[in-house]
Amino acid sequence: MFHRLIRTLDLYDGLRLPVQIGREELLLIHEDGATWLVQRRCPHGEFPLERASVRGEVLRCPGHGLEFSLSSGQCRGAQGYCLKRYRIDYDGLWIGVSDL
Repeated sequence: MFHRLIRTLDLYDGLRLPVQIGREELLLIHEDGATWLVQRRCPHGEFPLERASVRGEVLRCPGHGLEFSLSSGQCRGAQGYCLKRYRIDYDGLWIGVSDL
């Protein structure tokens, strides 16, 4: 089963769209023409990441300032924390339930 997240026409740089599918809280991020889908809350302190800054492929948590690679999910400087990422279908920005 697939869930449509957003129409590609509605993407814009700076987009931070919280999405809930079942019990999973996700965050769709679009910045500099790139789109990522990650867990909505920081794995370190549970801060909501809607106000996170993104530079290149690095997301900076607004809570404690931890930085995560959007391409790998790894935390820079604090090993043991990893941002969960999800695969999306870019044709319509869909996510499969099996991915959760």
